[in-house]
Amino acid sequence: MHYRRHFNFSEDQHAPEDNWGVVNYEKIDEQYQHQYGLNDPDIIKCLADVDVILPKKWDVNAAGSKNNYQHYKISNYLHIEDYDAALEVLDALYPEYKSAADKFNNASDGYYTNMFVMRKDIFDDYSKWLFAILDKLEEKIRFKNYNNQEKRVVGHISERLLNIYINYKIDKHELKIKELQRTFIQQETFNAKLKPAFPVKNVPVVICFDDNYAISGGALIHSIIANANPELNYDLVVLENGVALANKERFFTLVSKHENINLRFFDVNAFSEIKSVFTRAHFSAATYARLFIPKLFSDFEKVIFIDSDTVVESDLAELMTVPLEDNLVAAVKDIVMEGFVMFGAMSQSSDGVMPAEQYLSTSLGMANPDGYFQAGILVFNIAQMNRENTFSSLMDALKSKTYWFLDQDIMNQVFHGRVHYLPLEWNVYHGNGNTDDFFPNLRFATYMSFLKARKNPKMIHFAGENKPWNNRHVDFFDNYHKNVVNTPWAFESYERLVTSVALSGSTQKDHHVPVLNLTKVKRLLMPALNKLAPKGTVRRNTLTKYYYKVRRVILG
Repeated sequence: MHYRRHFNFSEDQHAPEDNWGVVNYEKIDEQYQHQYGLNDPDIIKCLADVDVILPKKWDVNAAGSKNNYQHYKISNYLHIEDYDAALEVLDALYPEYKSAADKFNNASDGYYTNMFVMRKDIFDDYSKWLFAILDKLEEKIRFKNYNNQEKRVVGHISERLLNIYINYKIDKHELKIKELQRTFIQQETFNAKLKPAFPVKNVPVVICFDDNYAISGGALIHSIIANANPELNYDLVVLENGVALANKERFFTLVSKHENINLRFFDVNAFSEIKSVFTRAHFSAATYARLFIPKLFSDFEKVIFIDSDTVVESDLAELMTVPLEDNLVAAVKDIVMEGFVMFGAMSQSSDGVMPAEQYLSTSLGMANPDGYFQAGILVFNIAQMNRENTFSSLMDALKSKTYWFLDQDIMNQVFHGRVHYLPLEWNVYHGNGNTDDFFPNLRFATYMSFLKARKNPKMIHFAGENKPWNNRHVDFFDNYHKNVVNTPWAFESYERLVTSVALSGSTQKDHHVPVLNLTKVKRLLMPALNKLAPKGTVRRNTLTKYYYKVRRVILG
């Protein structure tokens, strides 16, 4: 079968069908499975005293075709010369099947969508017959610059060969056939789940990135391995969005010599909900993949998530021993958000433009805005989330409105009051060039904790636009460099740095982190603005709202 096409194994075979002979259903849920017999008892009952189960025959007249041969000939993305080549191979290898082939080609109906359930001995016979034909066919056809749809030619030909095989066996009175309706799931989504890679001492670590962040992902995974406990097993799962095959092969070389490290990739585009989400600035839709961790990893007790623009200086397995109790996550408080609240930064969301503190308390419903956490490293209490069906709450929040800091805000809204706070050492900002101006203006106790954490970081977070793979003058560059230098990305890392220096026109005397032009303008205007409209005043908030309105008109 197919991940969106199934048989109707129920006794009721009269569900309404569309023009293509398919029963459509919105999504896979308990009602769908019950209605169409997708359970062991109904399937076993349906299979009783049957050799082969096939979909109900569909008539190509419904698509405007005269017969099955013409239907192949006029279909989009199909080329009749490929099918003719397959018929020639069939005639050469199995001439006794010619009448069955002619019968199918001249008929107007057939078993479409390549779906079947066969008795094992029949399946073995069919497979041997089919692949003998396909092996020879490979010598006769070529893709001739086919697009991705056209390259599915072998699947389309196999669909026709199945009909020819069945026709031949039926003519020989060798098969007991049962035809069932086909169903089709309209909403494309992923409803399965991952299993732990190791049966014992499994430390699941989830990372999310696309091909642009492969180099930082390589440094991170190297740092995880370098700090790993050889007595434990590390189950690394990359929620990926278009990571190139060449980079995937590089990742596998990183872990190939470590029997206690397993690496696998999962395409986040399997989640249809991600395709229509709101994004802004440098964020991609893939950032929302974190929200699907409770569903995808529902067979786990706990799962560690870590951002790809990080490196670790300690064993991540330490986090598996954190006593979560009935808390939903463990995380580090966001000291940057603390600054946004103190300095009156303005948020933007579907609720409008408002000061950060108001946004946290009203839009996110946080009774204690000081509890806002940074989502760069998280420990998910999957067992507790399963008990409370937390995933549904995350999806409801995702669909309800747009947020300032996207999925991080969603998690803060849903998990508020249920957070175990980790020491600041587990999420140390590299500073992004603001180490000496933004952070000293935080509460004194926070600033002291920030400085203390930087002396002995367990995780370093290169958050912001100034990344160590583009600028060697950022704080903690050496921590990144030591982890990337012995990976397959070492040369690329040097190449990026050289290119960055050339583009910026910097010299050996210029060791300053680049400052964005917009930031320079703000720094020039801020002293006058602070006198005219101090932070936190009604005048300041009003001016800020007008600023964002004008900015939207200009920038779109």
